[in-house]
Amino acid sequence: MLQPWPENVARLTYGITPPKLTFDAARRAALAEQQTARIQALPIDALVVYDLQDESSRTDAVRPFPYLQTVDPLEYATEDLAALKVDKLVYRSVAKQGQDEMLAWMQRALAHHVSTVFVGAPSADATVRLRLSDAYRLRAANCPELLLGGVAIAERHRTRGEEDARIAFKQHAGCSFFVSQAVYDVTATKDLLSDLWFRSVRDHKPMPPVLVTLSPCGSLKTLEFLDWLGVVVPRWVQNELRAAGDILQTSVDTALAAFEELHAFADAKGFAIGCNVESVALRRAEIDASVEMVHRVAQIMGRG
Repeated sequence: MLQPWPENVARLTYGITPPKLTFDAARRAALAEQQTARIQALPIDALVVYDLQDESSRTDAVRPFPYLQTVDPLEYATEDLAALKVDKLVYRSVAKQGQDEMLAWMQRALAHHVSTVFVGAPSADATVRLRLSDAYRLRAANCPELLLGGVAIAERHRTRGEEDARIAFKQHAGCSFFVSQAVYDVTATKDLLSDLWFRSVRDHKPMPPVLVTLSPCGSLKTLEFLDWLGVVVPRWVQNELRAAGDILQTSVDTALAAFEELHAFADAKGFAIGCNVESVALRRAEIDASVEMVHRVAQIMGRG
């Protein structure tokens, strides 16, 4: 299990989605075997397993890729990937859970020495059985040993200017680290990190650990999907990707340049940032690109 992070220590993680429920047992086992071999060889501190939710309530736009329900991420992380000897961090969408169900899930996660990130409803219009704040209180009262992280959204900070305050609230509620959504907008992310840093200085508190998420983009449809998810891809980056002879490699190089800039910014301020590299596509080329990103991020972080 991930231990509470020491001050100013950067982590490197690798994020995946569980297989679709439509996968038969043989295909699911084969995928788990392939992922175990690939991930075990990566220089990472932990594996992140996402909990996908239907976000159609957030926008009227048509989802570029259909939403398909996946295997329970905790089950997949602890059973299918049991042979993978690396710390595991499992996302949990709390809005669709009842209180008793959520408590049972947290107890399972704690028993398996798994860390977690709670995610709230995708929009104000979504059906909510359990609010994020109530999930935090439920964990504090019943499973305080469960290491908890929160989501940090730079795009929300750009429009509302209050993400640093939300992060401070989540810290008070028990979150000891934060993971961003996919980053292509360096300026928005730098604004958030800057405001977090100066809030920490003002309040005489350590800078909260932040994992900056990088995600390769292998097609124009994926670029459209990033926009649907609310990820801001600046116009100049969109232009570069659309004009690229190899959109996947261009996205990798662009994302890594963004992380290198953010890493240098944090280093100059005297705090460390980590990185979470996503691998959420089934195409072999995009999987290979995510592996390349992990190794190049490790170099940027000074891991050789």
